[in-house]
Amino acid sequence: MKVNDLKFDNKQFGQKMNLVGVEPSYIYENNKKTDKIDCYKYTVVLLDADYEKITVKIEGARLVEDQEKYDIPIKFTGLEVGFYQDFTTKVNHLKAKAKSIEIVK
Repeated sequence: MKVNDLKFDNKQFGQKMNLVGVEPSYIYENNKKTDKIDCYKYTVVLLDADYEKITVKIEGARLVEDQEKYDIPIKFTGLEVGFYQDFTTKVNHLKAKAKSIEIVK
């Protein structure tokens, strides 16, 4: 089994998540950053998991408008969390992606 194939059970992150930031993720060509946006990265605080933070990538257009202040209750659709390995350093890192994000009212 490969490290990339390992997945988390999303229940361990809890039900309560607050959005604390959004930033674009850019495409790289020939090891150089372009001005083309690949997806958006949504950083959330896991309120039920000791306030740990994770960043979740969602492909396509930005789904949450820019805010003066973040700390917004949200939920993800299709959240998948796993690992990837940096093969130069042999360090494992967390990766997360989702299909969508929704503000919880």
